[in-house]
Amino acid sequence: MPHQSDFVVIDTDNPVLRDCSAATKTALLERGRVQHLESGSVLFGDGRPAGVVLFPLQGTMQMAKVTSRGRRQIICNPTAESCGGVCMLAFGTHALADVRAVNAAEVLVLDRSDFEQLIHEDSVLCRAAWQSAASCMAHLSELVAHLSFNKVSERVVLALLDSTEKDGDLVRLTQSELAAEVGTTREVVARCLAVLQQDGHIRLGRARITVLDRQGLQLRQ
Repeated sequence: MPHQSDFVVIDTDNPVLRDCSAATKTALLERGRVQHLESGSVLFGDGRPAGVVLFPLQGTMQMAKVTSRGRRQIICNPTAESCGGVCMLAFGTHALADVRAVNAAEVLVLDRSDFEQLIHEDSVLCRAAWQSAASCMAHLSELVAHLSFNKVSERVVLALLDSTEKDGDLVRLTQSELAAEVGTTREVVARCLAVLQQDGHIRLGRARITVLDRQGLQLRQ
């Protein structure tokens, strides 16, 4: 379970905490609360009361929607540097997705009312809010197009390519995580991977996927 940290993370790649004024940084840390998330722990459930702004500090979080049948669709993976350092998917009265830690993470949680006051006092924070909203809208638009117009097999190939850089690389996703990434079930992903292995593009091992032929995968997009 998430809990409030006994210390404040100062060493972070978050551009807001790096670039805002000293007074704003102090206000953020005094009014907000730094939460430590163990790997897999949940900060907010989808649709649960929220009304906060999140400033990722360390590690990686994940936001996702879950269907009534339990199928999970990843929305995004916020880090300290993503969306300009500010995540606003929990800005409304209720969270638009569940928020959990991919690995051990630190996040500064600030109530919406405090955030609205501070953006009038610091132009860096105000610009960061606009940048975050614009980045989020662009990402969600791309995600909708990706899920609507690309076949599942194409989405699997894209995820494999995004997760690796060269031949011989291990994919940084399990089959279940890959299914959540591309918006389908693990069984469907397993069938797609079996075809790709048969064609020599990947090798499947125990809890691992190795890309053997990135050029061949690129031709299947």
